[in-house]
Amino acid sequence: MKKLFFTLLAVIVMCSFVACQQKEKAGQESIPGLTKQQKKEQKTTFAIETVKDSVSKKVGKIVCTSTISIDFPTKGNPYLLNSIREWIIDWTYANDTIPIDDYHAIMKDYNANSMKEMTDMAQEREADGIDIPDEIEMGYSQEMVIKKIYENDLFVTYCVTTYGYLGGAHGSATGWGTTFRKSDGKVLDHIFRNDKITDVQQMITQELQKDFNVNSWEELKEQLFVDEYASYVPMPQGDPYIVNDSIVFSYQQYEIGAYAIGMPGAKIAINDLRKMLAPSFLKILKPNSTK
Repeated sequence: MKKLFFTLLAVIVMCSFVACQQKEKAGQESIPGLTKQQKKEQKTTFAIETVKDSVSKKVGKIVCTSTISIDFPTKGNPYLLNSIREWIIDWTYANDTIPIDDYHAIMKDYNANSMKEMTDMAQEREADGIDIPDEIEMGYSQEMVIKKIYENDLFVTYCVTTYGYLGGAHGSATGWGTTFRKSDGKVLDHIFRNDKITDVQQMITQELQKDFNVNSWEELKEQLFVDEYASYVPMPQGDPYIVNDSIVFSYQQYEIGAYAIGMPGAKIAINDLRKMLAPSFLKILKPNSTK
């Protein structure tokens, strides 16, 4: 039960702000004689295939399991495809010699590296002759889920979540979101004006106060790991990302609080942040629209 709880934590907490996964759009080949609107629709077409791979091995009394699932991009703008595939390669730490479109090799390489780490630790336990009931019961595990969580005609947002248990009282989880521009695959890592970051932090703080059900920053600060003289929470380590008409800010485990608070975050409507958005990002958005 502990293993199931923390496995779900990695996927659910970071993606709790998003709706159900959007249906994949079918790809299409270039067709002569398309209208301007048809060409635009073709340019923004994006399709994925959900692929999975898992391996398991028993080392002494400990079962080691590695699992990976990827919403792998298969059709669309070649610049976008290359950008997302390279991003997947980076997250899985796949060997540089693996072609970025070979998801079978990417997954097998991830599982091979993951299994080596776990089996080495399990062999050390076996050699030491130390039996820890929780570790034997739960086994060692590492899991990665790379999922497309949002798409419109301008952007595609992916979320990568991981869970690992290699002994101890509990496992550890991470979750990161990234938004890609469809036209050229650029990662949206500069959304806000530099002179408005403090205003953004204050809005995140207000949202966290609601989530923690407290009425003031002083009350919230008592539950977080922040500087005692701080007036608001810091920006998250990871880049904010887009879901529907909002921007999501997510913190990792231990980033601003104890393990017990999980991975807190805030979801703020783009319209509410409009005065703080960088001019370059505003140009990407459709006129009078946040979608």
